[in-house]
Amino acid sequence: MPQNLVDTPPDWQDEIVVPAPGEPAAVANDPGKPHSLFHAFAALAKRTRWLRGLLETHNHDNRYYTKAEIDARRIITTWANFQGGAPSPPNGVYVEFTAPFSGYYLLEGHAVWQCWGAIHWRREIFVDGTRIYDDGRDINGGNSGAVFSGSWADQKIVQLAAGAHVVRYTITTTVSLGAVVFLGNSMIKVTML
Repeated sequence: MPQNLVDTPPDWQDEIVVPAPGEPAAVANDPGKPHSLFHAFAALAKRTRWLRGLLETHNHDNRYYTKAEIDARRIITTWANFQGGAPSPPNGVYVEFTAPFSGYYLLEGHAVWQCWGAIHWRREIFVDGTRIYDDGRDINGGNSGAVFSGSWADQKIVQLAAGAHVVRYTITTTVSLGAVVFLGNSMIKVTML
């Protein structure tokens, strides 16, 4: 007479295990064999508990990031702004942002231009009103009528404190002869390193 399966608790030791494709049935169904599915799951559970215990009791080594540090780095780490045309003083193109942490930040100013004649270029980056980058260049095409095109990609790494900041990028041109035209957008970008 067949057993009533509802009233009888299963005997997991005698349960039939379906072998993996290509695995002999005798090995897969024998819980005494080290290659059985039973032992594979038991070993996995044991390793998982061991690993979980190791991670929970591990003392932090400063060479590695903690979970809190990794989660904190998932916040916004790049800020940018652009405007059409020249980033002329006094405001230029600027971005206001809140640095989440004290540390190093990469500041990048970009502008594309075209000119002819004799031009003096002065490019500056300011952080909270203080000039931290200043570069001057001269282009002298004279009366030849030659048109020059180019772009500025100015970069500076600075250390900033956590908190609110304003970063500005300005380009001043002094035209002795000729003209300057800015093409497309001028941009300032701040990236937390």
